[in-house]
Amino acid sequence: MAQTKPSIQSHQRVQVQDALHIVRPTLGDNAGVALYRLLRLVALEDIIGRGAAGTAYVAGRKLGRSLGIKKLDDFLELCAALKIGVIKVPVMTESRIQVDVHECVTCAGMAPVGRPLCHFEGGLIAGVVEDVTKKRVRAKEITCMGGFGHDACGFELEL
Repeated sequence: MAQTKPSIQSHQRVQVQDALHIVRPTLGDNAGVALYRLLRLVALEDIIGRGAAGTAYVAGRKLGRSLGIKKLDDFLELCAALKIGVIKVPVMTESRIQVDVHECVTCAGMAPVGRPLCHFEGGLIAGVVEDVTKKRVRAKEITCMGGFGHDACGFELEL
């Protein structure tokens, strides 16, 4: 007897936990950084143009807020698990937080292009910090490895 697929009545949003559930017996749960960069930096910019930066920031921010992270240490663990980069927090006061991303997934190793590239990471950081602190947060990229040749991608968070 032929097996039928379940009927889907309406389009549903893909939830974070569903996206993170990966079953690839041969290839495993990792895809290359090159694939991510081609999608994020080449294809999206080709389709959206310079507006891709804002779209990436908003997407990262929304994702950061939807993760349900309660402590910043849990976010650092997630970044390590997903290999987003090596995250360091050199400055953290009541009103100012600086976050540095070393080995940034978006741009580490790229030749400088003369503009910041890591809008998704900035949005993700802002969204998580906003959810944890319950304060409105904006992240501004102040250094970028692939954008300007810095040692890390640095974000200054305004609370």
